[in-house]
Amino acid sequence: MVMTNVAARVAVGYLRRSTDRQEQSIEDQRKAIQQYAAANGFNIERWYVDDAISGANADSRRDFLKMVADAQLKGRAFDTIIVYDVKRFGRLDNDETGHYRYLLSQAGVEVIYASENFSGDDSDDLLRPVKQWQARQELKDLSKVTIRGSITRSEGGWWMGGTPPYGYDLAYYSGRGDYLMTARFLPHGGKQVLDEAGNVKRTLGPGDSLMASKEDRAKLVLSAPDRVQVVKDIYDWYVRDGLGFRSIADRLNRKGVPSPGRRAGIEGWNMATVRSILMNPAYTGDMVWNRRSTGKFHVVSRRQAVPVPKIRRHAVEKQAEANWIRTRDRHPAVVTRDLYEQAQAKRRVRSETATGGYRHGRGAKSDFLLSGLLRCAHCGHNWQGYTVTKGKRRDDGTKVKTLYYACGGYVTKGTSICERSLIRKDMVEEFLFDEVGRSLSEFLNGDEGRQMLRKALLELMGPEANGAGERKGFLVAKADIEQKIYNIIDNTTPTTREFADKRIEQLKAELDAIERQVERVDAQAANAVDLTALEQALLDYMKRFEVVQAEGTVEEKRAFLRAFTRTVELDPETGKGRLEIYSLPMVPVQEKKDSQNGHPSSLTLVAGVGFEPTTSGL
Repeated sequence: MVMTNVAARVAVGYLRRSTDRQEQSIEDQRKAIQQYAAANGFNIERWYVDDAISGANADSRRDFLKMVADAQLKGRAFDTIIVYDVKRFGRLDNDETGHYRYLLSQAGVEVIYASENFSGDDSDDLLRPVKQWQARQELKDLSKVTIRGSITRSEGGWWMGGTPPYGYDLAYYSGRGDYLMTARFLPHGGKQVLDEAGNVKRTLGPGDSLMASKEDRAKLVLSAPDRVQVVKDIYDWYVRDGLGFRSIADRLNRKGVPSPGRRAGIEGWNMATVRSILMNPAYTGDMVWNRRSTGKFHVVSRRQAVPVPKIRRHAVEKQAEANWIRTRDRHPAVVTRDLYEQAQAKRRVRSETATGGYRHGRGAKSDFLLSGLLRCAHCGHNWQGYTVTKGKRRDDGTKVKTLYYACGGYVTKGTSICERSLIRKDMVEEFLFDEVGRSLSEFLNGDEGRQMLRKALLELMGPEANGAGERKGFLVAKADIEQKIYNIIDNTTPTTREFADKRIEQLKAELDAIERQVERVDAQAANAVDLTALEQALLDYMKRFEVVQAEGTVEEKRAFLRAFTRTVELDPETGKGRLEIYSLPMVPVQEKKDSQNGHPSSLTLVAGVGFEPTTSGL
């Protein structure tokens, strides 16, 4: 009889445990799989290990996903995966488990459970989903028990985990209530461990964890006095001084105050960091939990654990305030309840009235003609209307109001952005009217002004208003490029195909650019203007300037000033300004019928094109 060696089948082993406290250790699983492999003729080629990772889903299990991907590779060495039991493969629902088993079976890879004692016949297809459902159900039951414990812990005022709010430290106590230590979180991500007197005992680096048991609990206690003062300042600046989130962040950054956001990789204070402090009820001394939910199986509703929908839109969901668990006066307060409520009310008002940005669109209807036109040379914000009401009343009982312009940076965000500086409304508007009128006078005085205007229009519109010559040149260039493309196509061989395609793409891009130029010239020709009519229309418009200044409505005055004014800059620090006026106005000068739909359309002369604006000092 001839003896032959039968080669062992190649397999891989998969190991997983949820926590380091779990009874079934990684090594116990490895030993059981090795024994099964030796008894059934398998040789374990390699191990895939997910240690201290939950089996509730597959997305976070890196080695599991790699194992599935490797199983689908061509030329893989193994055709079997051996896992200790159904739970180690994952506490997934049957749909998700079936998905991964299907991928493996399609690739020709079998999954074997070393300790389940499946028979290997068709009954396995019935028993396996039942065991998988049981494994999943154990997690759901554990989730409900955990939430009940969390509710009890929260109602007791204990910290529920994570980084404490800025201005607070965490004081840890044993299950018997004995003080253990205080942890202070540092800007770079590390922690200081303090004793009860506040002395630093040791410092932990980023990523290092505290040595705390499951029975230990923590409460919020006030942090260093300078941190507590920062929180108080933020509330004062927001509620009493009227600063916004960005202005507060800018002020803290200028002061060099370390930001708590640096732990998340964000340098310095920002709007989100300031907002989180102003919106956090913990600063009133209340412990608030369940503002957001990340539960996979259950969420808290009305202080009860309720199942989550099978289909969830987001991994983290905001909870209605009715579902918050709020326990009053569980730790020292940083701000009063009244100040906190004022901050919430102010935030609600700003949210309801904001229309995108800090301005709310009243400038278009305001008596202030220059709102949005004046620019602050110091901070870049627009100047806006600013009314000062005096306490003294007139004889008729009305209050005395004086109208000014003020920098919008100061008005909306305070002196952290710009200085307080006011300029009388009537003074700056009259000055601007005078400057515009002086600029127009050279066009309105006799034949010389008309000749200047005619020359300017010719330079602006060009000697060939219909663009015929320009169009002809573009058409010649277009024909030349098209001929080049035809030549390349006619002479292309398999060897030169790649280079020919690249060159044709370049030529087609040039052709597209020329066609756009032809369309532009055609559009200009369709809107050709009678220069004599345009000249007269502009002169008539200019002549109305003095009438509008003296008798015009607010809308007419605003339109006139904006037609001639390019920019006005005012500097509150130096008290000086800069004015630029267009040589030609930007106004509707003629109406004609649209050739396609017959509706009137305004023909607008874009002022100043080809001209340097005149400049004046204020």
